[in-house]
Amino acid sequence: MARDIVDEAWDAGRDAVRVLFAAQAERIAALEAEIAELRRLIGQSSKNSSLPPSRDSREAREQRPKKRSSGKKQGGQPGHEGRHRKMVADPDRVVEHWPQSCEGCGAQLGRDQQTLVGDPVAHQVSEIVTRVEVTEHQRMRVRCDCGACSLAALPDGVPAGAFGPGVAAAAATLTAARIGRRETVRIFSDLFGLTISTASLQSLLEQTSLTLEVPYTEILHALDDAPVRGADETSWPQAGHGQWLSVSIAERMALFQIAKRRDRDAAKALLGEEPGGVIVTDRYAVYLFVDDTKRQLCLAHLARDLIALSERDGASGRIGRALSRELGRVFGVLHAPGRDPENLERLRQDIAPLRQQIHDLLAKGTRCRDPKTRRFCEGLLAHETALWTFTRTRGVPATNNASERALRHAVHRRRTSYGTQTTTGNRIVERLLTLRETCGLQGRRLHEYLTTAITAELHGHPIPPVLAAPS
Repeated sequence: MARDIVDEAWDAGRDAVRVLFAAQAERIAALEAEIAELRRLIGQSSKNSSLPPSRDSREAREQRPKKRSSGKKQGGQPGHEGRHRKMVADPDRVVEHWPQSCEGCGAQLGRDQQTLVGDPVAHQVSEIVTRVEVTEHQRMRVRCDCGACSLAALPDGVPAGAFGPGVAAAAATLTAARIGRRETVRIFSDLFGLTISTASLQSLLEQTSLTLEVPYTEILHALDDAPVRGADETSWPQAGHGQWLSVSIAERMALFQIAKRRDRDAAKALLGEEPGGVIVTDRYAVYLFVDDTKRQLCLAHLARDLIALSERDGASGRIGRALSRELGRVFGVLHAPGRDPENLERLRQDIAPLRQQIHDLLAKGTRCRDPKTRRFCEGLLAHETALWTFTRTRGVPATNNASERALRHAVHRRRTSYGTQTTTGNRIVERLLTLRETCGLQGRRLHEYLTTAITAELHGHPIPPVLAAPS
């Protein structure tokens, strides 16, 4: 503070000094709050926020708990039940091998002694045949008696372009696997000796995207009937402009959507105006249109928020540490060996005292002097019902980990491709990610389904459903 300001206030009298001190105290409090906020931001990591582990600082990475060595050698341990590759029921070729000499006396064994004893010992070898099959369609031209020439048309099922359904499906499969356009062109050349330009590849992807509109819509409608589904979102750039990629995932299907804004309209377009079943989400405000009785707040997100709260000073930190301990005990109950996930009555009994402890601590937090701590605790109490939906409804997970895992692949794609450039590109990404994740959840081969769907489209047949009946 400048000396002349102090002298001026001193000369003006006691009231002026009080005003000056009050202004300075208010300024100091504001600066202290700003410093605390900056320290909080600097201290953010994957442990106390939604930042991915890849964004952790070197200090945060060094603080990660080290995995203790068991002292055992790598690989299967003594007594471990081995796992073996399943034999193919219908191999393409069967080659018989007969012994040439006796293992006992060494005598030669001729053809007249080739009498099988027991079942043969099968040894299967898998091989990839990388060969492109080229079919030349010769369109014949003939002249009529009237003098006009007629050219034969291509029959149904023959692509207008130079590449068949298998090539288009392979291009889409590689693109869904985060392989870029130029690298896909190179893979086609290296593996199959197939020459294709990036422009032709893009054209194949756009055609495939149009074909996938039918199964994409099928999944969108089927999700409306899912008893439990999760939802999450991440940023997605389009031509340098920020957009948002969201996912809705159920037990056997998932759907991705790119929207311009991360708002309630986008959430309703993904989940429906009045979603059925239970929706598992984080505490982001766009999901508030879902009733708390039909919503499960992710406890994994809450655990990170509580760690951040525990790192504050004073009463806020003490409340945060106490809440973290109680929530940790909730996870201990959930992951207890031998717990029957179908027995909700027992689950409610085991969690009831922990739930009461968490409620009491949150109520205590609403009386805390720190305004951020008060708002945090008040917000949780306002939606407390949604914290424990997993104890009331069978099949509801306590976390939104399934949605986060589904988004992880898209996040890696965003980092390598820098998003998309056009709306057409958005639709390609949405549909390929949707089909990739859905086929994976059902144990289906993506390339096989894409080939079938594209072939059906070429022949004018209905595109087969992607949601196979559960076995």
